[in-house]
Amino acid sequence: MTADSLSPAAERIALLALDQFAEHGYDAASLNDIAVLAGIRKASLYAHFDGKDALYQVTLELALQAERAYVAEHFAGSGNAGFAGEPYLDGLSERFRGNSSLRFLLRAAFYPPEPLRQVVIDGFERYLGELRARFLDALNVSHPPPSTSVGELLAETYMAAIDSLHVDLTYGNAEAYERRLSALRRIIPAIDLDALRP
Repeated sequence: MTADSLSPAAERIALLALDQFAEHGYDAASLNDIAVLAGIRKASLYAHFDGKDALYQVTLELALQAERAYVAEHFAGSGNAGFAGEPYLDGLSERFRGNSSLRFLLRAAFYPPEPLRQVVIDGFERYLGELRARFLDALNVSHPPPSTSVGELLAETYMAAIDSLHVDLTYGNAEAYERRLSALRRIIPAIDLDALRP
């Protein structure tokens, strides 16, 4: 079963599960609790999903879809103001606090359930790859680098900053998050792209 083939009832269950997995993780999330939230018996849950792994995989797909859409939306106009990727950075903390899909995705990436480890890693790597590609596209619109290698260097720097911010969000280190985000906002606009030419 895939996220695109869900019945309305199965989608509702998966969205409730997303909240539970985001809050409690794979091991601590209870199928019984998810069923109660959905207003069904646990046995009825199996009419929609083969088990916890199947439900988790569909939930992962839903989270990835939501986050890819969020990335696309926030990079759509990011070449027009500030530095490339700034709108995504500006909303990252709020997105994490207010949206289960990002919390679920980061928790899954940092603590993948062993039976689904490779599925989670592959999905998260594709998500990061799309985020990186969106950054490069925005960079080429707003501040075209003098060479491909400079663009690649900036993309890797941006992704390193995103990784760091993801860690701070996941572990609840708000002070480090704000400090790093502030440093990034100050240093990126000051970069002399021509000085980075190989």
